[in-house]
Amino acid sequence: MEEALIKLISNTITDSSYLGDDCAVIKIASEDYLFSLDNFVENTHFSSKYFNPEDIGWKALAVNISDIAAMAGQPLYAMVGLSLNKSLSDKANWVSSFYKGMQECADNFGGLKIIGGDISSQEAFTSITVAIVGKSSRALLRSISTKKDYKVCVTGKFGNSKSFLDNYKANLPINPADKIYHLRPSPRVHEAQILEKQALEAALMDASDGLAASLYTLAEVNHGYIEIDSALIPKDAHVSLEQALYGGEDYELVGLFENCPSGFTEIGVITYKDKQHSVYDKCLGQLIDKSKQYQHF
Repeated sequence: MEEALIKLISNTITDSSYLGDDCAVIKIASEDYLFSLDNFVENTHFSSKYFNPEDIGWKALAVNISDIAAMAGQPLYAMVGLSLNKSLSDKANWVSSFYKGMQECADNFGGLKIIGGDISSQEAFTSITVAIVGKSSRALLRSISTKKDYKVCVTGKFGNSKSFLDNYKANLPINPADKIYHLRPSPRVHEAQILEKQALEAALMDASDGLAASLYTLAEVNHGYIEIDSALIPKDAHVSLEQALYGGEDYELVGLFENCPSGFTEIGVITYKDKQHSVYDKCLGQLIDKSKQYQHF
């Protein structure tokens, strides 16, 4: 349904050439300026049962910074649309804490400036929309022009966010690191800026909808066949392969590179021989199950 809606939008607007990546890219002089927007909605993207307002502010901005990192960019400015739940008893304290968390995130990842926005009330739940601007001397897209065998490489580790959610819902003991990964993700701005300086021929995106979904996206947009070794996917011992592949909300980078960059782990390769648009796990001897990836609708 999400893909169908995006296709509907593409067929309706005058110019759809800016769609299809983590950010829209507008070239101004010698710089690629990056524009992105994300919604962060109560009971869909966060729950006040285990998020405090500072955590909500941090994550609402972090998920947008991750989009800039996914284009090998530097975050510059953000604007915030905040629709507050009418039932909040202490709105002033909530808003103050929310922006404190957001500012902490900004200070930790590139020092972007929050330059304005809008605030309103909303029935029953809180909704946040963040629009972000960044720039890169050479933005990396999800597609790559050179159709040759490239390595599939990732930053960080996977599955901790889903491990937290699964244990919380099952009322099981929660790993403290998992909670931090879920509530306060660390977008990979440092790694992105290293890639920008190296001016590599590469493809890049973030893994916010899950590693499996990102691998299928890279295979499809590049008309290639990806083969991974799931034993190489970086994850903690308590995290299952299912959580690492399909959990989502890890905000790591996934890319195609001629040589695996510093700060990345090689997990596979993309080829163009046959079986295009597929992702195969040679460790398990089977295709990655596309039907298990996260769907918004």
